[in-house]
Amino acid sequence: MLNGLYPSIIIITFFVLFCGFKFFKGYISLLRYFYWIIFGIFLTGLVVFTLFPFPYQKYLIQVMIEDNLGVEHNLIPFNGVKEANEFGYFSTVLKQYALNILLFIPLGFALPILFSKIKIKHIILIGFLTSLTIEVVQAIAGYFIGYNYRSFDIDDLIMNSFGTIIGLLIFKVLFKFLKNNQLLSEK
Repeated sequence: MLNGLYPSIIIITFFVLFCGFKFFKGYISLLRYFYWIIFGIFLTGLVVFTLFPFPYQKYLIQVMIEDNLGVEHNLIPFNGVKEANEFGYFSTVLKQYALNILLFIPLGFALPILFSKIKIKHIILIGFLTSLTIEVVQAIAGYFIGYNYRSFDIDDLIMNSFGTIIGLLIFKVLFKFLKNNQLLSEK
């Protein structure tokens, strides 16, 4: 856990300072400053949950390689469901799918709040590209480490993108409420 603490502190500090500067200069409202800080915390969680803890101890990496403990990449959509049915761990796969969806709901919800003129297709594209970036970084990291401590999984990409869409739909449903209660600010 400590391994992910330092990047968390760096990302949150960046958001507090950057958005604080914009707030004190009058570029954004206090409400928008608050939204940016919450978004920074979300991004921090996203990075920590998807990339950390990052293995760096040579001895442990060697043990993982020798014991063939790395996970395999999944390039076939919903292959995890098929394998889960065959080997009897269906609830684990469903839990993983649900967590991947939940992880990206805040992105779909937050982007139209932070960028009021953003188009729906761009929000979905940002969600997809963010997920793709995470999956590619996980695959590349595994390559350089020598075993896949995290893997590229097409199912994660699909579920993350679906989570972004759900977040966007939640925003659309709540838009009138947010606007009527002055919880959206243009500045």
